[in-house]
Amino acid sequence: MSFGMTRKYTLSIVLVFFSVFSARGQEVTGRVTGVDSGGRVDLEGAAVIWEGTSEGVLTDGQGRFVIPLSKTGSTRLAASYLGYRSCTIDIAGYETFEVDFELEPEEIEGVVISRRRSGTTFPRLSTQKIETITGAGLLKMACCNLSESFENSATVTVGFTDAVSGAKQVQLLGLSGIYTQMMDENIPTMRGLAATYGWSYTPGPWLESIQISKGASSVVNGYESVSGQINLEFKKPDNPETLFVNLYGDESSRVEANMTSAIQLNDKLSTGIFLHGSTARKGHDADRDGFLDQPRTRFVNAYNRWMWIADSKGIESREGFRFLYDKREGGQTGAAAKTTAKAYTTDIINRGFSLFNKTGISVGVRPGQSLGIITSFTNYTQDSRFGERNYRGTQNTFYINTLFSSFISNTSHRYTAGASFNFDDIDAGYRDGLPYNDNRGYSLGRREAVGGIFGQYTYDWMERVTILAGFRADYNSRYGWLYTPRINVRYGLTENIILRASAGKGYRAANALTDNIGVLATSRQLNVENLQELDIERAWNYGANLSFYIPLRSSKNIILSFDYFHTDFQNQLVVDAERDSRYIWFYNLKGRSYADVWQADISAPVTRGLDLFAAFRYNYTRITYFYGNYRYKREKPLTSRYRGLVNLSYATRFRKWVFDATAQFNGPSRLPATENYSADQGNSPFFPVYYLQITRNTKRLDIYAGVENLLDYRQKNPIMGIDDPFGTDFDSSRIWGPLMGRKIYAGIRLRVGKF
Repeated sequence: MSFGMTRKYTLSIVLVFFSVFSARGQEVTGRVTGVDSGGRVDLEGAAVIWEGTSEGVLTDGQGRFVIPLSKTGSTRLAASYLGYRSCTIDIAGYETFEVDFELEPEEIEGVVISRRRSGTTFPRLSTQKIETITGAGLLKMACCNLSESFENSATVTVGFTDAVSGAKQVQLLGLSGIYTQMMDENIPTMRGLAATYGWSYTPGPWLESIQISKGASSVVNGYESVSGQINLEFKKPDNPETLFVNLYGDESSRVEANMTSAIQLNDKLSTGIFLHGSTARKGHDADRDGFLDQPRTRFVNAYNRWMWIADSKGIESREGFRFLYDKREGGQTGAAAKTTAKAYTTDIINRGFSLFNKTGISVGVRPGQSLGIITSFTNYTQDSRFGERNYRGTQNTFYINTLFSSFISNTSHRYTAGASFNFDDIDAGYRDGLPYNDNRGYSLGRREAVGGIFGQYTYDWMERVTILAGFRADYNSRYGWLYTPRINVRYGLTENIILRASAGKGYRAANALTDNIGVLATSRQLNVENLQELDIERAWNYGANLSFYIPLRSSKNIILSFDYFHTDFQNQLVVDAERDSRYIWFYNLKGRSYADVWQADISAPVTRGLDLFAAFRYNYTRITYFYGNYRYKREKPLTSRYRGLVNLSYATRFRKWVFDATAQFNGPSRLPATENYSADQGNSPFFPVYYLQITRNTKRLDIYAGVENLLDYRQKNPIMGIDDPFGTDFDSSRIWGPLMGRKIYAGIRLRVGKF
């Protein structure tokens, strides 16, 4: 059979799957919340049970639950919690990704019911160890955007890519955030060009929660997860909080406004409107090196989403569209520019538009058997100039994922099968105007179509053992067939001791310049001629977690957890900046590249109103550089060897006052060589960073104030060759520590509506 016939045959199979399969979750999932004088709260420990049976579960710290379909065929699901009226929902013919219970308080004279929400939770019943940053956790700091939402996370580390663009990157399992699959309510997002600045594009006040999972994940969402997944849950259109406004300002003249609203048009249709605007027009040069510490910015972001439910027909549809505009101006300040022949400036403009639809349909005669289809389209444009270097690109992405979910004989054996298709059209170009680089320009565009089929099986034995095994086969128009096996196992050694293990493979098509935008903020000559020859990145990930849930008399738990994860690359894009200080090379891995990560963390209620969360992580990362017949295996540069975290949160009665304090302890990282592989540049120093915030809460209005980087710690001399930014020694990409010093901020949060 010819290649052309094979390709047509494969596409035909994919199209058949699109027309037949679709789905939603494998179990009934949802959240239980209650309404009290302090607003809408998540109810931890609420009972969710199939009516007329003993089959039930308890909600986690965020009020969420996952319950298998009833083995007796019951379709009425009930939720109850002390001090609140019980609620029952009949799911027969009712299709939804999440069943949300909102319990009204019982009016008991002389009794006041209140409950604190944990900032970080670790659901006991999940197959993977999932770290959930709840709505309460997002309020521990200003959390102006997604990149600023992980300062209390034990798993994720955030830093700058360079000292001039303001772009941020995260690290998970000792690897750059490009190896973490980002999900927008289980729709892949922040891919390709959008990954460069995307961590700043999701306002924290828009979010309901963030779920972080490490290691091998479900095959349902594709093959691009290597080190883990981060899933963003936005506020829902049927949220009873009809209007929320957040205003923020800090001493660096950054001001920001956020607004979210939920409008219930009728009993079947609701819509949510999200608006964001921020600006920082005053330049700051705290270290007085002649370059702005962060660029001047203007940013506008708008998002509209809809939800439609037809109970009688068992259909639910969610759709939305989003627009963003981001402008950044940085580089030399006016006074410094006069000391050089020409000012070094950066001008970056990013625009984005996206839309999506998620539709679920109940099928068959048994509850829980469903079809669903997810589609999305994204257009993203990046236009950037770094001194005499220009990079422009436009990306159009179309994505569709269809699934069918059901079970075999009973709900202990469940399966999901489906097909997906993704098309990326990237038109990008790079031009180097530095005189010693001969004014060369390169086309870096590509088209990539990926069609795949997958299946996933879940076995659940009495909540003691859960096995999640999946396999997918994808045909990539550039790299051929890609096969992705993954497995996750959860075993309850006892009721309060949980062992989890995972293994799986992941792939990723590299975008050399956008993935490593910091290389443009140097004067080094980029060896980009062979970028079209780069192979897809491949890696295996193995991991294990042991969690102890130690019960206390107060019905709360101390959670003690130990992790180990190993990521082993079969191929990786190597960015080699250590062979020669005048060049940067990009090439396929020849040798070993791997990361070992150990982590221990504890979450504990210390006294009434006071919670403690502490963690320690150790990274051991190695990468092989290749030059001629020589291979040099080195520690990955600019990756902290260890990180400690301590967070203390105290709330007075009814959460009228909330105090949060966080301390980060960052270990040394290897500094990259500047002349050759053997030139040892030493290590960055150990440094701590401290955060404080105080909040005064009322029913409708919160006032908060805080300080970041309390001790004003900054990396000294972050830019090399600063006297001649167009000379051969200029480099602003060697960033290992904070660029901004102490920042004092304040803001208000206003809520309107029934909540």
